[in-house]
Amino acid sequence: LASGVRWERLTTDEENVDFLHVVYDVGGSSSANSTLMRHAGREYGYVVSGRLGVKLGFEQYELGPGDTIAFDSTLPHRLWNLGDEPVHGIWFVVGRGGQ
Repeated sequence: LASGVRWERLTTDEENVDFLHVVYDVGGSSSANSTLMRHAGREYGYVVSGRLGVKLGFEQYELGPGDTIAFDSTLPHRLWNLGDEPVHGIWFVVGRGGQ
C-alpha cells in the first residue's frame, strides 16, 4: 500500500477471500496525500491495538482496540494511523478478485 502498511496473509490462498493481519506503522496510510481508493469486494476489520482513522466517502471514523468496521470496498476509502504507536488489526476482504 501507499506507505508504512504491511499485510500478512493468515491463511493459504483462499478463493475470493483475503484473511489478513494488517499493521499501519506510525504515519502509515493506505493511500498517499489523502486520496481515496476503491476496489471490488467487501471489507471487515477488527482493531487489535492503536488508533485507526477510516474515511468512507464523506464520513470519517476513529477506531480503537476492540472496534470493528464493515464496508463495501467500491465506496471510496482511506485508512491511516492516527496515533504514536503501530495499529494492528485483523482484516477480511471478500470478493476482491484478482485486483
